[in-house]
Amino acid sequence: MKQLILICLSSLLLFSCSKDTEIAEPLIDAYAAKYMVDMNEGANFTNFQAYKLEYKDGKVTKRTGGQECVFDNSCQGKSLLDQFNIVDDVTYGKNTISIINRSGDSQWDIRHWEWLIKLKNPSQIEYLLRKIENHKLYDSLRYVYDADNRLKQIIKYRVYEDEYEKFAIKDGLKDFFFNTAGNLEKVETRRLLHDGFVIKMVLERFDDYDTAVNPFRSLFMFDDTFYRSLSNNNFRKYRRQEVELPNGILYDTQGRDWDLECGDANWPFFDKL
Repeated sequence: MKQLILICLSSLLLFSCSKDTEIAEPLIDAYAAKYMVDMNEGANFTNFQAYKLEYKDGKVTKRTGGQECVFDNSCQGKSLLDQFNIVDDVTYGKNTISIINRSGDSQWDIRHWEWLIKLKNPSQIEYLLRKIENHKLYDSLRYVYDADNRLKQIIKYRVYEDEYEKFAIKDGLKDFFFNTAGNLEKVETRRLLHDGFVIKMVLERFDDYDTAVNPFRSLFMFDDTFYRSLSNNNFRKYRRQEVELPNGILYDTQGRDWDLECGDANWPFFDKL
């Protein structure tokens, strides 16, 4: 059954990582995609190999993604494909964040994506819209928190909107589980048909946490850094299974392990290529 949904945003030196020293959360200026887990596609999503970040007043305002040469600005003289990059421009309003991507080169054009975020507080999302340029169908996500203000569930709707009508169908549910150290342990995703029947279950596990500072706590607005932003520390092991229902057939598996190295500030290097 089609369900109506309130779209709230429409108005709107190397050491092992084992120290326990408490310091202020750092703002990283670059990271490699191979260390990330996309909240929709898992660890095998990588479209670009590296990202650079720019900040203003402690908030990220620009993210540039491209090949490895974006780290050292050495892309000039390489092939056009190597030089191509995508820029995410991040702007802030009152309890809102807007992200719009664009080509980093005027000679290239891309289909634009837009993320519109309504915040529950400065570091937690309440609602998110994910739109593609010239598409009438888009994603609407509602974030649910438990009594301890920890993320409990994300409810995803597919919304159709044109000049005549707007309606939404519940498309999926993500349930989040944390350990006693405040680190993300498991995510269970149920993908639904329009009648609510579960057709696929995605099980994701996050293990082998270090005790180092997590430099992604403030980068909760990007799909690829969202999972890492939820924990106090840094996971070094990721496993994912997709199971088709109701027959229980294993459809796909993913896995990745990372050897994270820390500097003397006790936070890992995520920009090692």
